[in-house]
Amino acid sequence: MRSSVSVRRTPALAACVLAAAALLWPAAAAGPAAAANPPFGTQTRIGLYAPVPAGWAAIAQDQASGQKTIEYLGGAPYLARVGVLANTTVPAGWVLVGVSLDARTSSVAYLGGAPHGATVRTDAGCTMPGGRVYGYPVPAGWTIAGSGTDSSCSWQDLRFP
Repeated sequence: MRSSVSVRRTPALAACVLAAAALLWPAAAAGPAAAANPPFGTQTRIGLYAPVPAGWAAIAQDQASGQKTIEYLGGAPYLARVGVLANTTVPAGWVLVGVSLDARTSSVAYLGGAPHGATVRTDAGCTMPGGRVYGYPVPAGWTIAGSGTDSSCSWQDLRFP
């Protein structure tokens, strides 16, 4: 009789361990225990006020559920574009290329792996009816070849040597 009780508890314990691992995965992925990075574009949800792990960016939030959706930006190809929450932290090499009218979201593009002589126009900052959205630093190896301002945004033309 005692052995049957132990057998019944084992599947329940395993289910609890799997459920806990699923809930803690984003937090575990942020630490040194994460040996392999997920593929570019992988999305997951974390707590609304949880810190976004390195290499990830916040792309949506849901106040009602208390969660935000994050996307992994590592391993992106040159000129990949992703919609993110405005003024969210993005990994190095990503630049601002567009802002929504309500200033809640923005588009970012990846400049890593650029060919020699590539040029890209980026937004340095935009003042929209919904608020101000700030650009990101010029990626390493790129130079500012020109700049200007239009009705709502200041922009920079970047050139890769």
